[in-house]
Amino acid sequence: MTLTAEDVVNKQFQSTKFREGYDQDEVEEFLDLIVAQMREDRAGLEEARQRLVAAEARIQELQRAASSDAPVVTAAPVSALSVEAEAATSSQFLQLARKLHDQHVQEGLDERERLVNDAKTEAERIVQEAEAQQRIRINELDQERILIERRIEELKGFERDYRTHLKQFLETQLNELVRSEPADAGDSAE
Repeated sequence: MTLTAEDVVNKQFQSTKFREGYDQDEVEEFLDLIVAQMREDRAGLEEARQRLVAAEARIQELQRAASSDAPVVTAAPVSALSVEAEAATSSQFLQLARKLHDQHVQEGLDERERLVNDAKTEAERIVQEAEAQQRIRINELDQERILIERRIEELKGFERDYRTHLKQFLETQLNELVRSEPADAGDSAE
């Protein structure tokens, strides 16, 4: 898939859940620079293609004229040397246009590869950062769990102690009640 300026302009990014993300204005400014550069490169490439097509057409015209016995009708008389010179110049221009085209294509491929590698590196960094934050949060939660479990054990111990003391208190009260009952029964009989 060829990346176009419109692809860059229309690209939507999802918000991240692990951190706030990038400054949206800064990202948009950078994307605007990329779009402008891509459009400029595409316009330059299109201009080079048009010049290439014109040069090829001119070369074919000159080759037809050179290969036919019919004289070439031009505004000024053309010598065989000037036709050869113009053909050589056109051939050089064609080679230059092809070289520039290949150079632009290679630069685009290199830039695409660099951007993809940068994006992969950034994605790996973000994943590593998220994993590190996750490990930190898990450790924090484990610490909280340990504290809560300790508190639960403390409360269970307190409950056992309280029940034991309450049971002892109630047994003491019951024993005193039982001991005081016969004396009260004897007093009421008189």
